[in-house]
Amino acid sequence: MHPLRIWQVSDTHLSRSHAYFQDNWNEFVNLVEAEKPDFVIHSGDVAFNAPEVPDDILFGRQQLARLTVSWRVIPGNHDVGEPGEAPRLEQPVSAASLALWRQHFGDDCFCHDVGAWRLIGLNSELLGSGLDAEASHWAFLSAALADAAGRAIGLFVHKPLFTIAEDEGQSGMTVLPAARRRLLAALKKAGVKFIGSGHLHAYGSRTTDVFECVWCPTTAFVDPSRPRPTEVTWRTGFVEWQLTGDGFSHRLVQPPLFGNLDITNWTRSSGSTISLPPRPVNRQLCGTHCV
Repeated sequence: MHPLRIWQVSDTHLSRSHAYFQDNWNEFVNLVEAEKPDFVIHSGDVAFNAPEVPDDILFGRQQLARLTVSWRVIPGNHDVGEPGEAPRLEQPVSAASLALWRQHFGDDCFCHDVGAWRLIGLNSELLGSGLDAEASHWAFLSAALADAAGRAIGLFVHKPLFTIAEDEGQSGMTVLPAARRRLLAALKKAGVKFIGSGHLHAYGSRTTDVFECVWCPTTAFVDPSRPRPTEVTWRTGFVEWQLTGDGFSHRLVQPPLFGNLDITNWTRSSGSTISLPPRPVNRQLCGTHCV
């Protein structure tokens, strides 16, 4: 039996009005068409700035519809905002932003069984938010872990659980500490094999005593001025997962036609990754799909 081949893509930051990162997405779509992975998982930040520009979610949905294989998606902070008392981009997750996501994408979580595996997707921006929807999210996870019927389990979230150590403090770059502790306990008890996340715009991994945490890079931009963990690859790309029986492997894919756009100057001048000047869409870049 051939390995199940999953392509994890993340942090695409798609936008009709800020189409700086469209070229790499177009090339990813072309690669999916040419190589036909078994399916694609997008681990969040589909959009550039959906909490302020709702059309970014609509545009992101239109772009994912271009994929010619089955796909699953979970939101990131650029899609629905983030939890905590001091969100890094001052965009708290809200019932309204979640409703907009669900209007265009449906659920903000998934449970997908294939072969000997159960793959689960969670909305990390709900965890620790205190919103009404958070309780049902924990209940979903509990049920998905409990009735896996002996399948190996892999989890996908937008934010990593941690970057250095399981007990590290709050940084704005990871799942909030209290939610992290609860999540770690549940995942270890269930014997989860791996966690695939995005958000850091880098490829790397960390391990716990039970599972491996793997970070998917971005297709959009790099910013070397960001605080970042050591021993990571700071380049655009995506992750290819191969699942065989209850075993797995992963590798970084850096397509030759992917550009590595460094936005250090932009973020230094504006103090934010969402304060870039508007750029009209070049229809030659994204064809008839940019409508």
